[in-house]
Amino acid sequence: MAGGMKARTHDVYNSDKAKFSLKSLLHSRTVVEKEGYVSTGILAHAEGDMLEIELSEFRNFELGDPVNLTVYSPVGIHRLRSSVIAKANGALAVLFPERSFAGLEERRESPRVDVVVEGTLKHKQSETVMVRGEAHTVEIEEEFELATRNISDSGVGFRLLFGPKLQIGEIFDVTLALESRLACRLEIIRKEENNQREGYGARFVDMDEQQRRAIRAFLIREQVGAYFRLKQQKNER
Repeated sequence: MAGGMKARTHDVYNSDKAKFSLKSLLHSRTVVEKEGYVSTGILAHAEGDMLEIELSEFRNFELGDPVNLTVYSPVGIHRLRSSVIAKANGALAVLFPERSFAGLEERRESPRVDVVVEGTLKHKQSETVMVRGEAHTVEIEEEFELATRNISDSGVGFRLLFGPKLQIGEIFDVTLALESRLACRLEIIRKEENNQREGYGARFVDMDEQQRRAIRAFLIREQVGAYFRLKQQKNER
């Protein structure tokens, strides 16, 4: 019995010790190392797909540089690999490799970026027409313009500029004008009615790896741009 009690106590202790909040990493001293160079800064921001490290020697790093990070936090020392995705006056932005933080108790949802992207949606419908007194069913395909309100790596929120009302569960072929045009499929999972046109929430379906990479690259670029623009605005006040 004593042995069993000891084992249970050990498991609970390890479980408690392994878990920590993302906030506990903020303001931690962080060593940033690339080949032939080491510098030390402060982990100032962690959200979405990026970490920001305040670093006076930021000019010694270039976009795309692979880096090793060592975070000296109140909940332990964390070592991870990342890469530089942006830099600004006094700071570096690096990819947030969530899996490297073993024990992180906060499961981050797909980051949703508020961004307007134009696109088109193909809408198919069947109509019955009479030809010489006989009924024939024909399929009509039309394209309608849309504009996104937000995008994540799991789906989009959007509005049709004009066109039919879409139904939950319907799946459509869509093209989004990212840096390059992305053809994808969306399933309607939510409708949002307001005084203007209806808005929709949709999830990506049947995406391949190339499509996922294109969405992720776009989201990272938008997150970094939005964050540093906001930071600059605050500094100018």
